[in-house]
Amino acid sequence: MNDERKIRIFLADDHKILRESLELLLSQEEDFQVIGEADNGMNLENLFIGNEPDVLLMDISMPKRDGFDTAKAVKKVFPDIKIIFLTMHKSEEMLSKAFHCGCSGYVLKENAFEELADAIRKTFSGGVYVSDELMPMMVSGFLSSDKENGDLSGREREVLKLLAEGYSNKEIADMLAISVKTVETHRANIMKKHNFKNITELVLYAVRNHIIEP
Repeated sequence: MNDERKIRIFLADDHKILRESLELLLSQEEDFQVIGEADNGMNLENLFIGNEPDVLLMDISMPKRDGFDTAKAVKKVFPDIKIIFLTMHKSEEMLSKAFHCGCSGYVLKENAFEELADAIRKTFSGGVYVSDELMPMMVSGFLSSDKENGDLSGREREVLKLLAEGYSNKEIADMLAISVKTVETHRANIMKKHNFKNITELVLYAVRNHIIEP
């Protein structure tokens, strides 16, 4: 990745030893750059101004402001940032709350050293990552709602698949030989029909309904 910009990563965890270990681990990857760290979730959005990270690795259980509230606050200011939760929690409730907060990844701390590089690259490219042992929870439909009942046209389903795979509106337009405006219209219709709040929910829908493979 010599000629490409590195993936900028910020760490937020109240355990200093874990932050130091993660920074050491991530620094061994030539396409990663750790640009900062914090021991709590307070005011992270202020720290990012002028040097926005691509990926925020964050614990859920932190002092002053937990990961869920932090994710919501950060996403309001930096909607494109990818958030990966590093956590000990294995419950379906926590997993559901995490994705409703707009995260793109959920990695168990016990698996962090094996999975983290893959999680960062996948979420950075527009995908969703969940630790393997938790995948049955996600695929079983922990976000199930009346979203499942929205009818999509064949073209909308094509657009949804490509969006879920991380392609931009322009790339999708080129691949389907349609205009960017048409892609934008399809995207808006898809989001409206299923009441998706963000692209992460769209990706999760695509995984649960086997439109894409996780």
